[in-house]
Order: sequence, then structure tokens, then C-alpha cells
Amino acid sequence: MNAPLLTTPRVEPFFFDAEPGTRFSLYHAPNPHVAPRGSILYVHPFAGELSRTRRMAALQSRAFAALGYAVLQIDLFGCGDSCGEFNAGRWQIWHADLAQAAAWLADRGNGPLTLWGLRLGGLLALDAAVRLAACRVLLWQPYMSGRACINQFLRLSEQLQDPAPGAPRSTAALRAQLAVHGAIEVGGFEVAVPLVKAIDACDAAHVVLPPCPVHWFAYGGPAPSKLAASAARLGERWRAAGATLHFHPLEGSPLWSGAGELDCPSLRAATCDVFTGDPA
Repeated sequence: MNAPLLTTPRVEPFFFDAEPGTRFSLYHAPNPHVAPRGSILYVHPFAGELSRTRRMAALQSRAFAALGYAVLQIDLFGCGDSCGEFNAGRWQIWHADLAQAAAWLADRGNGPLTLWGLRLGGLLALDAAVRLAACRVLLWQPYMSGRACINQFLRLSEQLQDPAPGAPRSTAALRAQLAVHGAIEVGGFEVAVPLVKAIDACDAAHVVLPPCPVHWFAYGGPAPSKLAASAARLGERWRAAGATLHFHPLEGSPLWSGAGELDCPSLRAATCDVFTGDPA
């Protein structure tokens, strides 16, 4: 990876060479006036949620940097400002992108690595945690099932929002259409079968985690007790592998899909409250 020229204050946009093409990244250098706390690699959400939450992620990255963390935000292959078409995105390429980004942070000597993922990025962070030897995982409103993520993505299809005569009327019908045509477009994002299959196959209940703490921040929405019960079940499963779940429930139910920017100040504040101290 090409090293950026760093200045002070240090928020550096840059591209690095990858396979294939290049990736766009933002590096937030740690506050030099406080003790270094380690490095954080951000894993963004899927499709339109990336642009919708970009500002919120940048604000949190700056807050982490002020606390002494070195933060790297990367646009994965086919996403955001990185090269490639969205329909060429593949789970294994995204894993390789994260590995290269984590190695770049390690080369800079920024200390133990925290993987921080939002929505599908949270599930990808969990899936990558062992390979990247993460010392901590931070989850923001994560999908714990890749299949649930794809189903939610398909529900945004205009074919379901305003069905024409003979058009698919369910996510199952859209999945059948995807299988026949090899790809499907939803809200300007075309996804291909190989990526859908890989995401479908990923489930938080079956990922192998390193023996590290996992901080899960989530809005409970209309069913907070159901979410808490789900977190408890996953915590039990992960404990067997040595991972420790810290569940941080929040009140509310932001709309993650839609138009315009999304910011969740209460989510950012709760995260800073934990990371200002000495999170496990």
C-alpha cells in the first residue's frame, strides 16, 4: 500500500493499490497530545447505506482520533470512491481489502487492532476478526445474518414498492429472478449471484471469533427485549470460543434505508462514553 504524506492536523484521503485496481481511504491520525490507544479499521455498510452514513462514520472517526486511536476508513472494492462496479463486488475481495488495510495500520505501529463495522460491515468485521487477529470488535447496529441483510435490500426494490402486473411480489420471487438472470438491480445497485450467495452464507452464530471483547451497540426499535434475547444467545455461543460480548442497547429506531444523510448522535455519544475509558 502506498503511504500518504501526513501533515498536522492529520486527516488524509488517499488511494492505495490493491487487486484489482485501487481503493479510496481516509486516515485519521491519532491525537499526538494523548497516549496512543491502538488502531481502528472501519468496515462500512452495504449499498446505499454507505453514502447515507458516511458523515456519521467520519464524525466518529474524528472522535476516536481525538481519544488517541489511529483510524482507517476504506471504501471496499466496487463501493464508494474505490474502483470497480458494484456488481463486481465479492466477499473474498472485501476480505482481502481489509487484510491489506489492517497490514497498513500494523506497519505504522499503531498498536492493537479494533475492527469497527456498521450494519453488514459489522457482520464482515466478525467474519474477518480471526484472520486479522483483532483484539476487539465494535459493532454498530449489525446484521447478524447475511440472509436478513439481502432480504432487507430486496425489499427496497421498486418491483415490490409499486408492483406492475406479473411482477414479483415477494423477496422469494426476487431471489428466483436473481437466480435466473444472475444479477438484480435495486435502487441503482446491481448485485450478482456470487456476492449474494457469500453474504447469505455468513451468520454471526457460526463465525469463528478470536478470544476478544465484542462491543455491540444497537437500537432496540419496537422490540428491545427480542434484540436483548438474541444478543444473550450469541453471547453464550461466543463465550465458548473465549469472546466476551458487551451489549449496549439504545432507545429508538433510526431508518437505515432511505434518502439523505443519517446521523445517530446517541449512538456516537454512547460509543465515546465506552471508548473514552478503558474498554475491555
